[in-house]
Amino acid sequence: MVLRKANTTAELGDQFALLVSGVVDYAIFMLDPAGRIVTWNEGAQRIKGYEAEEIIGRHFSVFYPAADTRIRKPDWELEVAKRDGRYEEEGWRIRKDGSRFWANVVITALRDETGRLRGFGKVTRDLTDRKAREDARNAEHAREEARLRSHANRMAELEQTKTQFLNIASHELRGPLTVIRGYNSMLQDGAIPMDQIPAVARLLESKLAQMDRLVEQMLETARLEHDTFDVFRQRFDLGDVTQEQIDVFRPLTTDHRFTLESDGTPMLVEGDRARIATVVANLIDNAVKYSPQGGEVACTVRNLGSEVVMTVRDEGIGIAPEHMAMLFTRFGRLPTDENVSIPGTGLGLFLCREIAARHGGEITVKSTPGVGSEFTLTLPAAN
Repeated sequence: MVLRKANTTAELGDQFALLVSGVVDYAIFMLDPAGRIVTWNEGAQRIKGYEAEEIIGRHFSVFYPAADTRIRKPDWELEVAKRDGRYEEEGWRIRKDGSRFWANVVITALRDETGRLRGFGKVTRDLTDRKAREDARNAEHAREEARLRSHANRMAELEQTKTQFLNIASHELRGPLTVIRGYNSMLQDGAIPMDQIPAVARLLESKLAQMDRLVEQMLETARLEHDTFDVFRQRFDLGDVTQEQIDVFRPLTTDHRFTLESDGTPMLVEGDRARIATVVANLIDNAVKYSPQGGEVACTVRNLGSEVVMTVRDEGIGIAPEHMAMLFTRFGRLPTDENVSIPGTGLGLFLCREIAARHGGEITVKSTPGVGSEFTLTLPAAN
């Protein structure tokens, strides 16, 4: 199609008006100096949803969210355009049906030859799809950054855990090793009378047991860290396991009396027998360690129907209420003067809680400072 050259200003104006009215990708319209709409093109109708007869004469603030109109943002934009010649931004706008769209908006001040303001030209483009893509990319970037931060934090935590492991191992192993080495040297020299050898043997056995528990705690914690903590299921009697552990500890101390109370009924549970034995051993070991003046370590096993409960009660130093939250944390040694001289890794109760949880159970505690503590292991009863 050949267009003949326009010969008059009027013809040029008509052709320009025709061009503007036919644009469908942009909302192009004019405002009077007060901000009322005086023209409306097809793109404005498509983007904003209003017919020309519905919108002409209304203030253009009808396209703005209520929060913007309350602070008179549309009037401020006109003032900026009047002062600077134009105003441009991207932001949310409102269609006739109340839905939002993301718009690029340009407002241009229109002046005549004398400089008098005749109104404003307003061009709006719907960029909702582009913003959705950008938001999706930004969200993915944020998720990736969060993953990287989490990984970095995890690596730092593992490095700290490794350092704590090494510090604990060097500190906690050194004590029993020193005792064992000293008595071994005395045995070699014949410095220990024959009648004292059984007592020395019991002492050495207790130190070896202490080292064995330390190594096992560290290995179990490492398995938890690397998610290789497999639970082997079998049916067993929790009362039998408790009696076995009491029999292990009884020869290792002469200051404590061990008792076991049970109604004689089966205390059947299902789970990893060796690991539940570790839980019971840790609870008894703590009862012994934290009652340094001796006394009774009373164990009770009860069948409550749907649950089997085992408690260990001591007559030791007890735990202050403000320290309860630290009990089951990794490396959670209580910051008290009484605890300074008591050996321990701070891993025992952490492992007890994790093992109990993996068996569908829990560990709770009641304690009174200076009176003693009672720890309770609760497990689901076997069907």
